[in-house]
Amino acid sequence: MGAAETMETFFEKLNEGDRKAAVELMDERAEMRVHVLGNVRTLRGVEQVGGWFLRADTGLRMIPGEVRETGSTYEADLLVLRPGAPSQHLDATFRVEAGRITAINLAPR
Repeated sequence: MGAAETMETFFEKLNEGDRKAAVELMDERAEMRVHVLGNVRTLRGVEQVGGWFLRADTGLRMIPGEVRETGSTYEADLLVLRPGAPSQHLDATFRVEAGRITAINLAPR
């Protein structure tokens, strides 16, 4: 499964509320960087990275807009929706190797 197919499945599972199935697409050594207010937080391992998605607000939706796929890298303008919170646009980059998400970078637009 290539990067686009893996990410389509990830977003489908996440947006259906099946977060556990979405997290199962992550590599054990996955790494995620989240940029907030000039700071960067790095999460390492599927427990931390997957946990971030599992603990997210009920009703979290991530909808990819413009997508650029270059081999194992999937870049997207993500619309993030959470009940009771303003929507957000994020620049997102996902690295996929052998059908597993190995790296995620989320930054505000």
